[in-house]
Amino acid sequence: MNRMDATLSHGMGKVKAIKARLSGLVGVFKTLAEQHGEVTMLLERAKASNEKFVQLWPTIRRELLSHEKAELREVYPMLRTREATRPLAQEHDLEAQEMEQLIAAIDELPVAAPERAEVYQRLVTAVTEHAREEEGEIFPRAQEAIGKAQAEALEATFLAAKKQIAQSI
Repeated sequence: MNRMDATLSHGMGKVKAIKARLSGLVGVFKTLAEQHGEVTMLLERAKASNEKFVQLWPTIRRELLSHEKAELREVYPMLRTREATRPLAQEHDLEAQEMEQLIAAIDELPVAAPERAEVYQRLVTAVTEHAREEEGEIFPRAQEAIGKAQAEALEATFLAAKKQIAQSI
């Protein structure tokens, strides 16, 4: 990833974090929204050319997988324990599975193949819709269910899990 991509990604992440904070999200939910912004920018940048895709795909892949796996390990189990958020966690699991399938399909296709571009666009759409749903519906309801103190405490365990998972990808 070059400096421009990193700067744009970081900047979009900060915009999402500010928006999340202004809507009342704190801790892990603010961090998750920030990460959504970062990876969304990279996803868009990678559509510019096959060369840009090749340059950014390893980072995008690692960020998406480590984000989702850390959510599944640290955030969503807590939401499964509460009746009000259990259906949200179940829906998230299906979306995470779809995202992993799309990533696997992209990994198997040649970069220049038209099918790769089509599957990649499906991934971009899925991630964008997933982030919008989480930030607009799931995170506010989840924070209400677990409380701001727990959302703050969960941030450190999520980040540690994400780092550990990213190193293994």
